[in-house]
Amino acid sequence: MSLELDMAKARIINMYLGGALLLAGGTLMLMNNTLDNVLWVLLLFGLALFTGGLFEFLGLSKPMKDERIAKIGTRAMTYSWYIVLVFIGFMAMVFGMGGGDKISMPQAVGSVLMVMVVSTLALNWYLGREGDVE
Repeated sequence: MSLELDMAKARIINMYLGGALLLAGGTLMLMNNTLDNVLWVLLLFGLALFTGGLFEFLGLSKPMKDERIAKIGTRAMTYSWYIVLVFIGFMAMVFGMGGGDKISMPQAVGSVLMVMVVSTLALNWYLGREGDVE
């Protein structure tokens, strides 16, 4: 049992580490307007870590399965995906169809990655702090 809990903690740490790598990569993509070979490796590694620990972080895996935590995690991810969807729609309308400034693909992907990671972590923290969701 303790090995399962240690693995659960390791996956949660991996999720935070992957989120930090995705935020760093997204920031570099926004600032440098590039997606070179080293940045691809950073993003792929961060994405693998982030998604690898996501279900553990949300409370949906077996060793730490708790109905309340799973409900909070599911609600947080639902809100996070909704925020990302609205953000992508906003970006498409303003920068894609609007007559103003245009942004490059690395800048768009970097900003979407940053919104995804921050909204997932922030909403899970906020809803977990609130207690229970209905």
